[in-house]
Amino acid sequence: MNQRIIILATTLLMIVALPALAAEKTYRFGVSDQRTNITFQSETDFEIILGSTRSLFGEVVADLKNERAEVDLEVPLDSLRTGIDLRDKHLRSAKWLDAKRHPSITFVSKKASHLSGTQWKIEGTFTLHGVSKNVAVIADIREIPAASAKKAGLEAGDWMRVSVPFEVKLSDFGVEIPKMVSAKVNDVWQVNVQAFATTG
Repeated sequence: MNQRIIILATTLLMIVALPALAAEKTYRFGVSDQRTNITFQSETDFEIILGSTRSLFGEVVADLKNERAEVDLEVPLDSLRTGIDLRDKHLRSAKWLDAKRHPSITFVSKKASHLSGTQWKIEGTFTLHGVSKNVAVIADIREIPAASAKKAGLEAGDWMRVSVPFEVKLSDFGVEIPKMVSAKVNDVWQVNVQAFATTG
C-alpha cells in the first residue's frame, strides 16, 4: 500500500512539473547573418562614425512566463566594420580594443525582470577590452511561435526577436582615445542590437 502511495505521489509531481519544464526554451543566436544586425555609433561635432556587425553567438535559456532567463552572448571583435578598412584595423589594434588579447565582447546574465508589455530589464556582466562591468539594459523581447515563424518564411523552430539599445563608455573599459583623434571620436558609443534567435 505504501509503495502504491509513493508511486502515485511521484507520478503527480511529474505531471505538475511538466508544464514548468516545457515552458523553458533554449534560443540560439548566430544561425544566420541575415537574422542579426548590431550597429554602433560615435558622434562628435567633427565626425560621425557608423559601424556594424552581423556576428552574434550564444544563447538565451528563457521561461518568460515565469520571468526566468539566462543569457550568454559573444561578439567577435574581428567582425566589427566601420566602412574604412584602415580605421577597422586601428579599432582592433593594441592601442584601441586590442583584439589579439581580447578577441570578443561578451555579455552574461542570470537576472531578468519583466517591466511591461514586451519590455524587460536584463542585468548582467558586460566585458570589453578585458574589463568586466555590471550593467542593466532594457530589452524588447518578443516570442514568435513556430507556426507564425513558418508563415513569415523563417526556418523551423520557435523564435525570439530581441532589440536592445544601450551606451558603452570606452574609458570605463580602459580604452583611451589618442589625443590626436579625441575631437573626432566620442568616449560614449551608442549601440543597438537587433537579433533573432531560434530553438530550431
